[in-house]
Amino acid sequence: MSEPLRVLLVEDEALILMQLEMLLEDAGHLIVGTAMRAEEGVALLLETRPDLVFVDLRLAGDSSGVAVVQSAREIGGITCVFITANSRQLTDELEGAAAVIAKPFSGSVLEDTLAFLEQALRRPPPELAVPHGMRVAPAARESWALMEG
Repeated sequence: MSEPLRVLLVEDEALILMQLEMLLEDAGHLIVGTAMRAEEGVALLLETRPDLVFVDLRLAGDSSGVAVVQSAREIGGITCVFITANSRQLTDELEGAAAVIAKPFSGSVLEDTLAFLEQALRRPPPELAVPHGMRVAPAARESWALMEG
């Protein structure tokens, strides 16, 4: 594995948060912070400058993961992936995120997604195919030089 990804998790469901943390740490990546609300996530973006953010669309306190993604885009150099049961509410552009994974998801979907994202971020274009259960935004598809299909 290349240098570990620095990952921020913005998720208000404790079990999903623990599952993500365990998978990422087992894969050798560094969790730089966790948040349950958008404003906490934005503050951690500024503080930690992660490589990758996994963010739920609907967060605690009626906050939205879209605010986290917008802030990450303003900062620049941060890739966001929505993990949500509300993926149909996202536009084709995924509100600025690179990709979306629909809940519920399996551990194998997360493992495949993480391997794909590591390649996409560290050595594009990724050799792995887009994982089943993951939708990639057109801008990320272009940035990662993914083939259509």
